[in-house]
Amino acid sequence: MRNKRPKIYLSGVFDTPWKAANEVRMLLIKPFVLLYFYVLKIELQKGSKFYGFPAIFKYMGSRIYIGKRFEDRNWWHSNPLGINHPTIICTWKKDAVIKIGDDVGISGGAVVASKKIEIGAGTVIGANTTIIDTDFHPVDAKNRRYDKNKIKNAAVSIGKNVFLGANCLILKGVNMPDNVVIPAGAVVRSSKKTGYKF
Repeated sequence: MRNKRPKIYLSGVFDTPWKAANEVRMLLIKPFVLLYFYVLKIELQKGSKFYGFPAIFKYMGSRIYIGKRFEDRNWWHSNPLGINHPTIICTWKKDAVIKIGDDVGISGGAVVASKKIEIGAGTVIGANTTIIDTDFHPVDAKNRRYDKNKIKNAAVSIGKNVFLGANCLILKGVNMPDNVVIPAGAVVRSSKKTGYKF
């Protein structure tokens, strides 16, 4: 079932003029954002809204798919909590996959996949939240700075209609079911024994 979007009334423009300014700026830059995605060969579906440019780093041969009505806030003032930096969407290896479902919203933060990250439809990702499926460096101290062969990674799956509060950190191997609420500032390291109601 498709989520119902609220109607925008004229009175709301006068009550929250900063929102109106953000909407106008979003419409002005949208063609350039779409061109940016086209050049990078991102699979972007219809109805997206970008409040500023995200930072996209796509490894050759990887795949980034973004569903319908995606909303991404990148300007620091486009979210009342403030955004530390534009949203980063990055595939770290050749065969990595990032798949974002319909009606997902994200404000700043980062999604970085070495293997696979899947985010279900209707999920809300709070300001400055980070989702990663890799350690980036080996845990073993020997030659940690340069060794690229002992890096642990495991796919991340986030269900539908999940609410991730602001400043969360979701780490490799997490498999999160539908409708879960993760409180602001949480670090989720495992699907088991997290203390959250999965």
